[in-house]
Amino acid sequence: MSAWLGNSPRSIEAKNIVADESRDFLTSDAVKLELLPKPTFEKRRAELEYYNDHFKQAASEAFSAELGDAALTLAKKYGLAAMDALHLASAIRQGADEFITGELPGKPMFRVKELKVISLHSL
Repeated sequence: MSAWLGNSPRSIEAKNIVADESRDFLTSDAVKLELLPKPTFEKRRAELEYYNDHFKQAASEAFSAELGDAALTLAKKYGLAAMDALHLASAIRQGADEFITGELPGKPMFRVKELKVISLHSL
């Protein structure tokens, strides 16, 4: 979402990351659930096209009981909010090397040891 929004330093950094052809991107149904409903409802076609183009280029994990179990385990271990746990569990299950977020450092997700969590605010 940060890559779509404006020209703040965080948005520019996110756009650079998304444009980096040396990266392989991973996503999940949880990301789609966060990003797609509102612009779909509000008929913001350019925004939807941007997101869907990115999703076409990314490996994706569907919701499943196994993902839910992994997210619950991670949430209990690190004190994560539900959606953060789903995002991080999916990234770990898909073998991500790093998880880049627009969240500020200091949030519970930065306690996770199973992969490197990076804030766009720190880049």
